[in-house]
Amino acid sequence: MYNDLLKTFSAQSEKYFSPLVQFNQLVAKNIEQLAQIQLEAAQSYTKTSIEQLKTASEVKDVKSFIDFNVSQLSALNALSQQMIADGQKLTQLGQEFKDTLETINKDAMKAAQV
Repeated sequence: MYNDLLKTFSAQSEKYFSPLVQFNQLVAKNIEQLAQIQLEAAQSYTKTSIEQLKTASEVKDVKSFIDFNVSQLSALNALSQQMIADGQKLTQLGQEFKDTLETINKDAMKAAQV
C-alpha cells in the first residue's frame, strides 16, 4: 500500500517538476552559449584595438599616417562585419531558446491534460 502511494507520488512529482528541470537546463545552456559569444567578441575587439594602437604608434611621417588611415578603415570594416555576425549569433540563440521553450511548454500542457 505504501509502495503504491510512494510510486504515485514519485510519478506525479516527476511529471510536475520535469518541465522545470528542462527549463533550468535550457537557461543554463543559453547562459553558457551567451558567455561564449561575449568572450569571443571581446577577444576579437581587443585584438583589433591593440593592432590599431600598435599601428598608430608607428606613425612617423605623412606616408605612414596615410597607411594608418587606410588600416583604420579596414579595421572599421572588419569590426562592423564582426558586429553583424555577433548580432546574427545572438538572434539565432534567442530563436533557439524560444523554440525550445515552446516545445517544453507544449509537452507540459499535454502531460497536464492526461
